[in-house]
Amino acid sequence: MKKKLVILSVFSILSLSALPAFAAESNGNNNINGNHDNIKMKSNTEVNNYNIILDDISGHWAEKYIKDLVSKGILQGDEKHHFNPDQHVTREQFAAMVARMFHLKTTSTTQDFVDVPQKRWSYNVVEASKDYFDAYKDLNGGYDFQPAEGAQRQDVTVTLVKVLMKVNTSIQVMDANSADQLLQSKFKDSNNIAAALRPYVATAVQNNLIQGDDQGRFNPDRTLTRAEAATLLDRLSDLNVVVGIPSGSSTTVTGITYGNTSN
Repeated sequence: MKKKLVILSVFSILSLSALPAFAAESNGNNNINGNHDNIKMKSNTEVNNYNIILDDISGHWAEKYIKDLVSKGILQGDEKHHFNPDQHVTREQFAAMVARMFHLKTTSTTQDFVDVPQKRWSYNVVEASKDYFDAYKDLNGGYDFQPAEGAQRQDVTVTLVKVLMKVNTSIQVMDANSADQLLQSKFKDSNNIAAALRPYVATAVQNNLIQGDDQGRFNPDRTLTRAEAATLLDRLSDLNVVVGIPSGSSTTVTGITYGNTSN
């Protein structure tokens, strides 16, 4: 019962239009969604204490949430001890936050995304968290993660819905037709939501996870700030779970076999 109540409180929090929801832009590309059938949930009782001082968050509305994630080792700041809370969070930065928060790791040596080579700083976190993110098929048949693009509301929504589905197995992704009907009845800009992401966004609406702004718009392509992303994840951390794929397993997505990952 306690876990269920926590989940409902997260839904309520994320429905506030002042806070982030989810993000990503199709740019005419085809979305693919990760298969995470082999992922399991575990209780997380380990709390790490990191003594990192950030110089630019004092008095910020998200100061508490940012400090909470710093203390857990999820956020670190840059070499100047800055977190830059009001800057847009990129997809690879958000992937790093998700991977650290849910203890996602990878041992993959295969480059699954054309634009995330092994030498890129975010390679390991992108590979570890890819089952919770949408990706894009490019004109040459490869798949792009678009790591430096801003994490938009519709993208983040997909990621968090997939995470919450692992916590509450009663949540199921809506079918495409039902999703379209629901979104059209809720948002004036529903047609701007990427087609492949619409069932996930509708599932979020159905479970009171998100809502529109005062004008009845979802603003799917609005990019989250680093402070907003930190706030969402810190509140989700109350679920106290670790998401991971058992060592030796693999997942296949739209013809792509992803490398092994382990806790």
